Amino acid sequence: MALEDIKSPLPPRRMSETYSEEPVATTPTVDQLPSSPRTEINNIVSAPVVAKTDNKKYLIAGGIVGLIILIIIIVFKMVLPLFGNGGKGQTVTINYWGLWEDNSIISGIISDYEAQNPTVKINYVANQKVNYRTRLQSRLEGAATDTTDSAPDIFRYHSSWIPMLKSDLAKVPSVTSQNIGLDTDYFDAFKSDIKSGSSWLGVPLMYDGLALFYNKDLLQNAQVDVPKSWWDLEMAAKKLTVRDDAGRIKVAGAALGLTANVDQWTDILGLMFKQGGVDPLATDADSAKKMKDVMTFYTLFYTQDKVWDETMPNSTEAFANGKLAFYFGPSWRVFNIEDMKIPTLNYEITTVPQLPTLANVAPDQANSDANLTNIHWSTYWVEGVNAKSTKQAEAWKFLEFLSKKENLQKMYTTASQIRSFGEIYPRKSMVDSMTSNPKTAAFVKVANDSSNWYLSSRTFDEGLNDGMAKYFGDALNAMLTTNHTQEEIDTPLRNGINQMITRYSLK
Repeated sequence: MALEDIKSPLPPRRMSETYSEEPVATTPTVDQLPSSPRTEINNIVSAPVVAKTDNKKYLIAGGIVGLIILIIIIVFKMVLPLFGNGGKGQTVTINYWGLWEDNSIISGIISDYEAQNPTVKINYVANQKVNYRTRLQSRLEGAATDTTDSAPDIFRYHSSWIPMLKSDLAKVPSVTSQNIGLDTDYFDAFKSDIKSGSSWLGVPLMYDGLALFYNKDLLQNAQVDVPKSWWDLEMAAKKLTVRDDAGRIKVAGAALGLTANVDQWTDILGLMFKQGGVDPLATDADSAKKMKDVMTFYTLFYTQDKVWDETMPNSTEAFANGKLAFYFGPSWRVFNIEDMKIPTLNYEITTVPQLPTLANVAPDQANSDANLTNIHWSTYWVEGVNAKSTKQAEAWKFLEFLSKKENLQKMYTTASQIRSFGEIYPRKSMVDSMTSNPKTAAFVKVANDSSNWYLSSRTFDEGLNDGMAKYFGDALNAMLTTNHTQEEIDTPLRNGINQMITRYSLK
């Protein structure tokens, strides 16, 4: 399996019935219409009952009744359908753009919903990751004039894309938010990422973050404890690095310091910024110094500690093949590792290292949980509703259905038949089943203490994340050489960040 392919966890169709109309009275010809219908009607109402019938007046009255019936038919048949669900029994089709999860994961849930809501059809499309964000936004921005009705009503987006999609995202109705329990039963990470003021901008059906994978056998053989702090990790990585007689790395201590062969290096750097209190958007001197210090620390694993270098394969492959002690990754990397790993690989997953919070204390003396930060990194996908969609009410109702615990469990169970586990539940009340699984426990136990920024890897957005990755990557690579001055490093990075601030109105 190709490394970039992600095994991931979606609809039968139903034709709506059509109804034929009963024959209606024939509309009178022009010469039958009275010159003044109001006068004629008044005459009919006020005229005394006589034995002899005035045929002309009856014809006029019949013509008016027929005209009224014709107008009613036109209204019900041609006008009302323009307002959403039209007449009784008309099918509303909701276009749903998904990502990562194929039809097999969600098709059963969609069938259940359509059975309960016979006038709604869910048209699910599993998209390819390449160019997804640009294709999505192009379709969303053209939704108001799209005559093909192919713009998505519901779509999946990454939590870091909100600045790029803010005008395309409908706010979650307060009744939907309350019914789902967004403020009460969902991880706190979502509040910091996808909530704007008092309004939610989407409904998460899953959660993911960053964790530390480690080779259990390598640590046990070297009698090294699982690190809690970055200082612990640095010391352990140096001890675990094995070289051949020529000085080449055979087993690397930690995949850190470079960009080209370190998967998720942007997430790692973003995590370090969060823990170090760095705001990359700030332009003051103190913020610039903090950012430089964090970037320098990241490069030390290559320049000073030499626990990783450019001769190593990409970090996921190195770890899967037992050639790497410490590896950083999201939960879905488990599937890549299990597909590639050597049969004897014995690994576990723990939470990411933290920074000491005590001043004037040596790092090795401040590595207890009580003296460490508790800041983690989130990276996950959300279901949004098109702000231009005429079917928002139906879309939110369907997302409420998907968000029910029993339906999240159904999707998880279906996905677990394809891979070792499904997408991590987004609800606090469903944590127990996640913490009992050693492959997901490290992610959910810190979900309430995690947040995101615009350095999320593998979103393929060709925009905010990819742009930031380029500017920070260029700066890190320049720091690893000796032919660049500090100004030659700082100026392009600052200019690049400022471009992102202007283009996406970042704050």
